[in-house]
Amino acid sequence: AHSYPVTAVSFNRDGTCVVSASHDGLIRIWDVCTGECLKTIFAAGNPPVSHVTYSPNGKYVLAGTLDSQLRLWPMTLSGKAKCSKTYGTPMHQNTKYCISSTFLVSKPKSRQCIVTGSETGDIILYDIQSRKVHQVLDKMHRDVVLAIDAHDTKEIIASGGMSKDRKIRFWCPKEPSTNGSDDVENSTKRSRLG
Repeated sequence: AHSYPVTAVSFNRDGTCVVSASHDGLIRIWDVCTGECLKTIFAAGNPPVSHVTYSPNGKYVLAGTLDSQLRLWPMTLSGKAKCSKTYGTPMHQNTKYCISSTFLVSKPKSRQCIVTGSETGDIILYDIQSRKVHQVLDKMHRDVVLAIDAHDTKEIIASGGMSKDRKIRFWCPKEPSTNGSDDVENSTKRSRLG
């Protein structure tokens, strides 16, 4: 069990384990059949964990914490857990809400990303390998972007805003424009990724 509210749970690919996140700052791996806690993970400073999800290949867990960081943890059940990558930028603010993050892996392997919302209304795409910001969808929601998901096989992201706009928006590549512009589409539903 956790000592504070549980903020997220996620199954691994084969359904044998579940990872949980909590405001107690802990990430726990659970055996589905026995209910046993197999491993406990926490970041330095023990920041509250707002979201957690397994990577598509099941080898990592991505955790968002209320210090505006995303951390990628290798999923080994033996030994001490060590964070393999940390993602963060001043554009990515997450200090108050449980903001989801996900993997966008349908793109060519050289452009695979981690996608997250922000309390600023932005959507940030981080390159998985380099940890650099690949793209920012700037102020596409009027307030906090709480919900993010990416399609498993197509280059599509869905996002959901909080109380000021309460909208669901879809982001996908647009066809190259004839005037040479690479601007974001002027649409409430679709914008350019890339």
